[in-house]
Amino acid sequence: MASNPDQFRNYSRIISDLKDGKLAPIYFAMGSDYYLYQQFIAALKLAFKSRFGDNADLVQRWGTDLKAVTDITAVLGGGGLFSTASLVMLHEIQDSGTTVKTNLSSLLGKLPPDTIILAHYSISDFRRAKWLDAMQNIAQVVPLSSPSTTVMPGIVGQIAAGHKLKLDDEAIYRLIELSSGELAIIDNELEKLSLYITNPDETIKRNIVDQVAGSVENAQVAQFIEAVSNRDRKHAIQTLVEIHHQGKEGLPFVVAMLYNRLIQLMALNEPLEARKSIGQGTTSYFFLKQLEPVARNYQLAELQKATRRLAELDLQFRLGSVDMLSAFSKWVSEVV
Repeated sequence: MASNPDQFRNYSRIISDLKDGKLAPIYFAMGSDYYLYQQFIAALKLAFKSRFGDNADLVQRWGTDLKAVTDITAVLGGGGLFSTASLVMLHEIQDSGTTVKTNLSSLLGKLPPDTIILAHYSISDFRRAKWLDAMQNIAQVVPLSSPSTTVMPGIVGQIAAGHKLKLDDEAIYRLIELSSGELAIIDNELEKLSLYITNPDETIKRNIVDQVAGSVENAQVAQFIEAVSNRDRKHAIQTLVEIHHQGKEGLPFVVAMLYNRLIQLMALNEPLEARKSIGQGTTSYFFLKQLEPVARNYQLAELQKATRRLAELDLQFRLGSVDMLSAFSKWVSEVV
């Protein structure tokens, strides 16, 4: 579900308040855009440490953990003997069960003064529930729905400014097109651009975006990644050839995206705690769970071998010692 302009303005205002050191006692983050969530968490942690110092505690729990908690007040306790305060972050609370969520919403109005709570509900399609209404009534709500197309160009401009980059309108729209509007990919491409551009006063145009991001349509990359995930060898190689025909610059981008998917699939072959640790990277634990049916297509040993081989290929690609298409096609034939 895409956000409306007002929702993103509210999100931007909350981030701005945190940068100014303004902290609310309770935050309720609602939505599934993981890039926005990570940016919010980073700003919240920085504001919290600035207010309470390095001895302040950071406590993190996931919804699946909370199911086993008999006394939720133990999780919400204030700073300990040697800590100045506590920041308690409760991720993916939709998985905690109705009883825990109901108890949580009733307890949050009775917090110690040295405790700040963040509860994250990562489902965008919200259902009506008493605990949900109660949570929104007592907390600072942080909207995390993906931005709408009307506000996306302005957001890209803001992210670019954070990288000390200036893009003209055509470059911004091309970056959105290549990334299918995924903010995490846009941020990654802007970071690459910041390394590529030597003149900070240069206005980046579309041709520079194509050179750095690679002339490859994100829809085709998605088709290739899904074909590999589903062990559809014929479709994977066919799509790989189509990508290569658009320009060899696109294949390194495909390698990066494929590596990320292999990491996700390996996470789903690991115990629960390992899944959650990996999920704190570029992919949310909520999204990882949506890939569970796909993960069954591979054994963990197969994924580990495929990832090692991909890393070797990536190095060879960068050194220019192999033909990318033939080597990549061979990788697909051996793995998929």
